Amino acid sequence: MAQAMPKTMRRNAQSQDEGRLVILSVVTAAACASILAIAFILKEAKGKDVSIVIPHVILAVVTIIGSWLLVHTILAMHYAHEYYQDRKTQSDSKAGGLDFPEDIEPDYWDFLYFSFVIGMTSQVSDVEITSRSLRRLALLHSILSFFFNTAIVAMSINIIAGLIE
Repeated sequence: MAQAMPKTMRRNAQSQDEGRLVILSVVTAAACASILAIAFILKEAKGKDVSIVIPHVILAVVTIIGSWLLVHTILAMHYAHEYYQDRKTQSDSKAGGLDFPEDIEPDYWDFLYFSFVIGMTSQVSDVEITSRSLRRLALLHSILSFFFNTAIVAMSINIIAGLIE
């Protein structure tokens, strides 16, 4: 992703169409399930010896960060795929469904920016959504982000409260 050029991204998007929704769904469901599993693990570790609690807390934090990063990275790839899959011509900047300021050919970094902004704020910033399908995906992404971030805050408060006791 770090070195992919828009030309390569366009070619990959057009050749790798099958299974992308399944992958997106499975990864999102797995990330949500990992958050639920963390809640059970932390509940089980509560009141135990510090030598048991500390590894559980470290595992929980690493899992939360990993899940959060994974979901938004997969969604960034999905945005890029949708953008280049639907792209009709190089000169038509609206054809891809996202209008990046001063960018004719966005790369993965642009899509990561777009995805992580939604992930952090549940809204878009300076990138305009010009496609109905991407607007719907951004809406689902925002709703997922809201609940994911709320679960993370609640779990963080639970971890801190558990450590204080």
